[in-house]
Amino acid sequence: MSTIGTKFRKWVLTQRVNGVVPTAIDANHMRVKMMTVTAEVNIYPGLDGNEEIAEYRIVRHLDNEAIFFLHVLLDDLERAKELFEEMVEALESENEQQATHVLLCCTSALTTTLFASKMGDVAIALSLDYDFTAMPVSEALQPGGNWAAVLLAPQVSHMRQKLMEAHPDAVVFEIPGKVFGSFDAAAALQLVMHALHDVQATDERHNNLRSARDLANDRRILIITLFTLRDYSRLGYRVFDHGTIESEGAVRKPRLDFRDIEDLIETLPGRGVTIDNLDAVGIAVPGVAYRGTVTLEGIVEGTHDLRGHIEGRFGIKTYVDNNCNAAAVGCYVSQDKYENLVFFRHAFGHAAGGLGTIIDGRLLKGRGNLAGEPRYYESLLKLDSPYDDALWTEEGLFQIAKNVATVSIALTAPEAIYLGVDTVDDMDKMHDALCEIFPPEHVPPLYVVDDYIERVYLGEMAICLQKLHDPTYHSLGIA
Repeated sequence: MSTIGTKFRKWVLTQRVNGVVPTAIDANHMRVKMMTVTAEVNIYPGLDGNEEIAEYRIVRHLDNEAIFFLHVLLDDLERAKELFEEMVEALESENEQQATHVLLCCTSALTTTLFASKMGDVAIALSLDYDFTAMPVSEALQPGGNWAAVLLAPQVSHMRQKLMEAHPDAVVFEIPGKVFGSFDAAAALQLVMHALHDVQATDERHNNLRSARDLANDRRILIITLFTLRDYSRLGYRVFDHGTIESEGAVRKPRLDFRDIEDLIETLPGRGVTIDNLDAVGIAVPGVAYRGTVTLEGIVEGTHDLRGHIEGRFGIKTYVDNNCNAAAVGCYVSQDKYENLVFFRHAFGHAAGGLGTIIDGRLLKGRGNLAGEPRYYESLLKLDSPYDDALWTEEGLFQIAKNVATVSIALTAPEAIYLGVDTVDDMDKMHDALCEIFPPEHVPPLYVVDDYIERVYLGEMAICLQKLHDPTYHSLGIA
């Protein structure tokens, strides 16, 4: 038992979580049990026998799912305490959370009552604590109700502003016409979860994208992905060995902290992953990534030297890239037809999207790697409603995607456009809209990307392989 480990154990057992004192199951396992969740702090020996690793875990009673899961090497007592406080914050938030109340409204509530019932059935099947109510829009205009979200049937979408005024704390948006018309309750629930930023880390899908280009290799690479939303950040990782997934995991945290990346790498041996023979670490992040540094305006102050910290601490070759750039590369290497393409990502309700462009098989980065930031020309977009309103409607996101595609075609004339835009999946409609602007022969094939995270992982792995092959980054490949 290490000196820091001994101090940490004693400190944990003196804490109070909503008045509850942690219980020592034994010398290495401590627990706080609450009404809906249980938190655990478990201590494990490190690989050398002298160090120890602390594991923080929160398990939800409803479905026995780990909703908070972190490891940290016990070599810094203050950092271990800080992560314990983060776990407590997440624990209290989850334990206090009641059912998420969602209101559906239409002219008479007859159709929305059936739709609300179907959404409730889907939520129950997925063990989600959501409550759905339907009422006529005339009643919905009355304040009160403690709604987290208010969903409008297409025929009452013009009432959105008044409903926003009546329910200022709720997210108010229209159910897309094709979703409402087909009674697709699962799609509607997914939109609610996106709008409330409550998409679980375990929703990540494995499509096993086939790469027509040869990504089979003798490299062993750790890929880390970081995504930020309004209320939390999501940190995921995969270890690729010879192109196949050796190990993976993800965790959701109340706030973004780049130190979590270092903690993740440091504690991988505790998850059975050796890091001594890694060829590289690839990190895909939001914001502007330039020469290993990251700038996330409006989220994290300043510029952070991720590559310098990781390489200095672990001695592992590290590359840092923008998420959407990585996804664009993922689209590129998953086919063998196009050398010029554009990828555009915009999530429902999010303030800004991201753009990745491949020209002649190379990723366009531009001065300071600033290429691909549509937020800087959002004021120039031709929209039927204010930009902040367009983010919350099917037609608004369609118009944003059409504008970005228009700019991309005019500037780079790609051979294909890949769209990962929530609610936008009718490529025939998009093609027709673009043909109103360009001659049809200049409108490229359009593709829907509904596996964004998979593209990011694949693309970041390909970027690492390219850079390992050519450290000057100036080959004709994807770097």
